[in-house]
Amino acid sequence: MKIKKTWLAAVVAVVVLLVAAAAVVSGGQQVEVVRAEKGTFTQVIEETGYVQVIEEQQIQATQAAKISQVLLEAGDRVEKGQLVMVLTSPELEAELASVQSQLAQVESQLEASQLALVSGQAKLKQAQDNLARKKALLEAGALAAAEYEAALLELSQMENQLAQLESSTAGLTKQLQNQEQMLDALLRKSAELEVRSAVEGTLLDVPVKEGQLVAPGTLLAQIAAGNGMEVRTELLSDEIRLVQIGQKAIITSPVLGEESLSGQVSKIYPQAYERVSALGVIQRRVPVLINLDETGNLRPGYEVRVNIETVHKENVVLLPRETVQVNSDGSNQVMMVVDNRMVIQPVQIGEKNQQFVEVVSGIQPGQLVVRDGSLGIKSGARLKPVQP
Repeated sequence: MKIKKTWLAAVVAVVVLLVAAAAVVSGGQQVEVVRAEKGTFTQVIEETGYVQVIEEQQIQATQAAKISQVLLEAGDRVEKGQLVMVLTSPELEAELASVQSQLAQVESQLEASQLALVSGQAKLKQAQDNLARKKALLEAGALAAAEYEAALLELSQMENQLAQLESSTAGLTKQLQNQEQMLDALLRKSAELEVRSAVEGTLLDVPVKEGQLVAPGTLLAQIAAGNGMEVRTELLSDEIRLVQIGQKAIITSPVLGEESLSGQVSKIYPQAYERVSALGVIQRRVPVLINLDETGNLRPGYEVRVNIETVHKENVVLLPRETVQVNSDGSNQVMMVVDNRMVIQPVQIGEKNQQFVEVVSGIQPGQLVVRDGSLGIKSGARLKPVQP
């Protein structure tokens, strides 16, 4: 039994020696390596956003009325000044008819008063001429004083009557002006019952229906002016320091399929607002707007993913993040492969994202580095590099 165990141990030892020898013959420990290469480094902030129109017209009811006719539907193209819907208001129609009737009466009265005024002015002129003639006769001794005084009284009465006519005419003129102003105001209100688009664009929504009674301020229609759309997103206040006007943004969405759209940051709001996340965490977020170069098949209200490119560097040396080890003093190093042996190489790194680091110095393009920088390989160890 003891001889059998001794024989088994010998076999195991031989196997171990054979494996070690094979490792030496094959070139050392097998490790996966990567080659440092020059490329483009980008760093992005990713967030959810939604599509909105750049300019929008919201048409609201200006008075209590009834929806009589809806001429367009959501999604229809509209021209500037095009009729969207018609409202009716029996109360307004009755008030308008009353004012028009009163205006006609005042116009008739004013016309009669003006004719009487012209006639009175003519009679006054005759009375003045008659009095002047009688005064000359009185002074010549050819007219009795009583006749002159009668002519003088008649002139005074005509002057009083004429003053009354002038006052009545002025009052009627003022009344006519007031009635005309009332009529103009009612006609403007009546014109508002014809709801027209003030812009050219697309009808986004018609939240009312025929026969519905609406109060002042009720939303009647939403119209997107032109074809311009933008994306609104809200970034954490800690990230906003990295974002600047003009930075490139990539927009993706399930509705776009494999397609992605490009745009630029067009506006960064000056103030952060408190928001509660889906997990119930209170966050400070800053709204950011992104102009789209093209809109694809996006529509207002669609949810999208926004990737804002905060860093873009061309022709820099890149390595995967996992190749770099951070020492206790904060310095960085990689395990470089030189003549199939591992060499500890200090490196200085610049920007980094979730996948890559920018190597500022220490590594040249084309040099091989162990992919997993956390492997416990001693400096100088023989390696068998394997590139994926």
